[in-house]
Amino acid sequence: MGSPFSSSLASEFPHDNAEISRGAVWICSEVTGPATAVLGPYEPVQAPPFVLLFDEDDDGYVDGPLELEIDADDGAISARLAAREPAPPSPVEPEAAAFTCFESALVAALMAQGASRSAALVPRLLRLEPLPADALGKDVQLTLQSRGYLDSGARYSSKYRELCGAWSAVLRGCSRDFAACGTTTLDRFGADLLAALLAVPATRADELRRELRRAGIAAFGVLQAA
Repeated sequence: MGSPFSSSLASEFPHDNAEISRGAVWICSEVTGPATAVLGPYEPVQAPPFVLLFDEDDDGYVDGPLELEIDADDGAISARLAAREPAPPSPVEPEAAAFTCFESALVAALMAQGASRSAALVPRLLRLEPLPADALGKDVQLTLQSRGYLDSGARYSSKYRELCGAWSAVLRGCSRDFAACGTTTLDRFGADLLAALLAVPATRADELRRELRRAGIAAFGVLQAA
């Protein structure tokens, strides 16, 4: 019989658990005799070194698959985060050309008058986004309120929401319902808004309307985007 500590005498052989082979071997010296446990010397198994490499900007968590590499000389195992394909950018719907042209025309008209502060708010006003606190000069805020664009709490009035929403839907190609725009043409809508943002008399709207028409803003659309 071979060595009592041969792995062939261990249970569940063949196996991949080294601890089993280093366990006790039970031997019966006689067929009907008692079994005696024989323990061999303890020999700890030296596992190869294992190194986990993180990216420089790692926050302590492994996020993603690992690549393992075993050194041919000393059996050292290294692991690093596997290279991943960059996630494709989320699709962003481009702004409709007509809406962009209208917005740009309003901004340009305000900048030409030196009203850069009001010009910066045009994108928010046309998208009905909340206005930042203290974004408007006092005179401009009072003018917008007196002409029905904002309520007393500096929130958009329902009248402005309906008119702006209707024209925005038309310019973005989401609607062809000009009836929702009422009797206010696009150039008139833009000119009135400009006059309020400039805090000038409403009578100046006709002058501003002519400027918008030269920029391609017509009664029922944008000529440059047609």
